[in-house]
Amino acid sequence: MSKTISILTPTRGRPARLSEFIKSVYETATDRDRIEMLMYVDSDDERKDAYMDYLLFSQKEFADFLRVHIVFGEPKSVSKSWNDLYERSLGDIIIMGNDDLLYRTPGWDRTVEKNTDTFPDDIYCMWMNDGINGESHCAFPIVSKKWCDTLGYFTPGVYNFGYNDTWIFEVAQLVGRTHWLQHVHGEHMHFSVGKSPQDKTYLENRQGKFQNDKAIHERTRQQRVADAEKLREVMYES
Repeated sequence: MSKTISILTPTRGRPARLSEFIKSVYETATDRDRIEMLMYVDSDDERKDAYMDYLLFSQKEFADFLRVHIVFGEPKSVSKSWNDLYERSLGDIIIMGNDDLLYRTPGWDRTVEKNTDTFPDDIYCMWMNDGINGESHCAFPIVSKKWCDTLGYFTPGVYNFGYNDTWIFEVAQLVGRTHWLQHVHGEHMHFSVGKSPQDKTYLENRQGKFQNDKAIHERTRQQRVADAEKLREVMYES
């Protein structure tokens, strides 16, 4: 039986770019009926109406998907909104999405599922080749429902914007369960490498937030150590 895949994507001010991301997932997936796309949009988003219009369009255009749904909720950090989406998700496999990603590899969903079989206890952290970080950093983690339920979260909820992926990656490193999908490309169309303009969303998210999140990250290492121990308790011996 195929595993269900949930791609969780907070988004702000980018309905058109979100559309391109969803379209890329749709066009490259093999088994669309086991994939759900869940998005979080803040209620004060200036493009909220465009997102609402797009939701109606996408539910028809991408009807082959298991589900396409936008959650409109109170403004909050992506560290918290990713968790809100996880609580509503149906997936066995949980993927961190972003509105500046484009999936490039046909059949990525079957490759992801096949690689989960490497970990019979369902504890893993995988990531695609984003065209920027390569093997060195897990920019958009792929974990299991068991991973999230064991820890009680998908993202830690403590950050303003950044470091959510770094937290997950470091926990995975502590338990020795990192797995890079080198030949599966989920391209990060980031302005820093000239793949997109530095728009308002980028500017708002970078204004002081990363420095604050760096400080938060440095003082929360013991929480990650404790979470790694929780995962070890449910892991099979390697």
